[in-house]
Amino acid sequence: MTTRTMFVNLLAAEWIKISRRPMALLLLGIFLLLTALQQTLWFLVVALQEGVFSGGQVTFSLLSDAAIAQIKLQLSLPGVFGAMLSAINGTGGILAIILTAGIFGSDFNWGTLRILLTRAPHRGAYLLAKLVALQLALLVAILITLVLGTLLAFLFSAILGLSQRIGLLEALLLPIGILRALVVMLPYTLIAGASAIFGRSVIAGVGGGLIFLAFDVSAGSLNTIGAVDPLIRTLVNLLLQPNINRLVVENSRMFGLDQSVLTSALDLSLLPSQWQALIIVAVYSAIFGYSAYRALSRQDIGGAN
Repeated sequence: MTTRTMFVNLLAAEWIKISRRPMALLLLGIFLLLTALQQTLWFLVVALQEGVFSGGQVTFSLLSDAAIAQIKLQLSLPGVFGAMLSAINGTGGILAIILTAGIFGSDFNWGTLRILLTRAPHRGAYLLAKLVALQLALLVAILITLVLGTLLAFLFSAILGLSQRIGLLEALLLPIGILRALVVMLPYTLIAGASAIFGRSVIAGVGGGLIFLAFDVSAGSLNTIGAVDPLIRTLVNLLLQPNINRLVVENSRMFGLDQSVLTSALDLSLLPSQWQALIIVAVYSAIFGYSAYRALSRQDIGGAN
């Protein structure tokens, strides 16, 4: 069996396992529910502010006019695309870590890794097949989320009387936004996969991924110190979180949104450039990916834990 044939067979097997895994469907359902709930809450804020339910007779001043304008953009096309992609890189990123840990750790917990490597001994191909299958699963989840967001945009825009605008430019930009969303999740899924391999279990993958995420978010908050000292700003911008923030912001901007209006703590002037962000994310992803490969290639594979 050639390496190419081995990889194709492994990829097909991994895709079948992910698509039929109850945990993957459960995580997708939870994310779609939370996303729909978030959009519904934004809709209620606008509806109450403008007195939609009372014919304009009773209104509530909940947010500033600028904030309401941003929310309206998120509830209509094409702004809803930016809102959906932001949700994917927020709550969706946490669920992606859990899914990755399950994908990589279950073969250790179930004791099936030895059988898989007996049939396909190239561990690099095994690891790559899992990563590609995971990215395909995340891509499908993103597409489903965008469809959900579009349906909600039609519904809420009709009730609020919002204008819809979708043209060739937005259609061309959407694949770029999807790719950028996948890039944002890549280092976090890789560290979860590496942790699962190091710890040989699902729980190690979940713990490693979420602990790194918590540490990264906490360290990224130091970016406010960069407003005082340019040197500190340069050092902080070598961390992962500020660069992730830049890519998420660019996805929102691409569809006409300004996250700084709703998030006062976000200072866009302190974030690194988009090209630096892409390079930093690529470096972190390479380190985590190599760590996963090295750990897997040097391990003695036993039975179930």
